[in-house]
Amino acid sequence: MVKVGLGLDEEAKEGDEGGSQGEPQFRSLWEWQRQAIQRCIQSLRHACQCRHANCLQPSCQKMRWVVQHTKGCQRKTNEGCGVCKQFIALCCYHAKHCQENTCPIPYCLNIKQKLCQQEIQHHQQHG
Repeated sequence: MVKVGLGLDEEAKEGDEGGSQGEPQFRSLWEWQRQAIQRCIQSLRHACQCRHANCLQPSCQKMRWVVQHTKGCQRKTNEGCGVCKQFIALCCYHAKHCQENTCPIPYCLNIKQKLCQQEIQHHQQHG
């Protein structure tokens, strides 16, 4: 199975490819990747809201580690850390679609504000 994102897709069962006569269940690789990203975002949301120190959901502990790592990583500022780079990309993907005012996902509000500023600048330059 191909790993997508932060290694959290290990929970996705091999059966995801179980169509008739070996045909993929998903219509395309893009659809499979989109669903894998959605699973990562769900894991992130769970980890940010979970209050159980010994949560039994495997992705919870992994995502908590990623969040803690990103908060303290010294290499993320110059894009030298692959974990941080993937995590920020996941947060950006989430923020583009998020409608919540008090979202628990790290960096979501900041990213949404930045996207809004970019959209305003784009309209000023081209409108």
